[in-house]
Amino acid sequence: MMNKLEINLSLAKDRRREVLKALDEVRAKQIKAAKVVSMLRAEKDAFADVQEQINNIRLDAIETGKTTIYLPVELSKKYERLREIEEILPTALRRQEALTGERAVTEAAVTEADEAIRQEAGAILATEQADVWDRAQAIWADYIEAMREVLALGSTGHSRYSWNTISEHLNSLTPSGYRELNGEGVAKTKARQEKVLQRYSDLIAPVGVAQS
Repeated sequence: MMNKLEINLSLAKDRRREVLKALDEVRAKQIKAAKVVSMLRAEKDAFADVQEQINNIRLDAIETGKTTIYLPVELSKKYERLREIEEILPTALRRQEALTGERAVTEAAVTEADEAIRQEAGAILATEQADVWDRAQAIWADYIEAMREVLALGSTGHSRYSWNTISEHLNSLTPSGYRELNGEGVAKTKARQEKVLQRYSDLIAPVGVAQS
């Protein structure tokens, strides 16, 4: 059964899957929108001389005094299509621009979802760290009480361990602890750190570690 922190991590991964799906959908829409814009532009370019042809026909009509002009059927169809393209193209471009903005927002949401996963995984390890710290503190408290008992048992004058011996032992704890963690025993510390880093990578998968 998952605890609250594990549930939060699972929810963060669900959220990432959702935004990735949304990103795929936006990308698909962008591809379609780009194809439409490209098609409309190409078609408009193909009709580049339509307006010129119509203008020449109108000029001919003016020169001959005609008040009504009749366009060839094929030219009329092209002209109607050109007008339609000119009406649609600005909307298609605005849609394409809107999708660019939507994609930027969605990509930002993916980045946020990635970071949320890292944060939730980090919270799991930080909580475990706090638990181990409390355990170490409890062990230290037990140790101090045991040393207090050693000191008390030697108060009768029949002592195997004098106060000097006890004091020297206590004073040596910090240096020896440092040597064990970061000196002679640093290899053990690094090995433990590598295990934790691997566990962190497993927890955040498929998200990678944040780049510093």
